[in-house]
Amino acid sequence: TPATLEQNYIVCELHQKISVLYSFLRSHLKKKSIVFFSSCKEVQYLYRVFCRLRPGISILALHGRQQQMRRMEVYNEFVRKRAAVLFATDIAARGL
Repeated sequence: TPATLEQNYIVCELHQKISVLYSFLRSHLKKKSIVFFSSCKEVQYLYRVFCRLRPGISILALHGRQQQMRRMEVYNEFVRKRAAVLFATDIAARGL
C-alpha cells in the first residue's frame, strides 16, 4: 500500500552498480523490491547475473520482450511471494 511503500536510490560509480545492488538486496531479504532498468537487455543480463550470485531471495524478471502470458505469470508469482525482487523495465511501472 502507499502508506508502507518505501522508495530508495543509491548514487554510485558505474563499476560499483552490481555490487551495490547486491548489497542492497542482501540487506532487504525479507521485503519485496522492484528494480527498474532502462532496457529489456539490461533486465535479462542482470537477471542471469543475480541468479548466479544467489543473493538469498527470489529474483524475477519482467520486460516487454516476454509474451503477455509470461508477464502475467511473473507478476502473479511476485504478488504471491512474501519476499522477492522484480527486475523490470518501465512496462511494470505502467502496469502495476
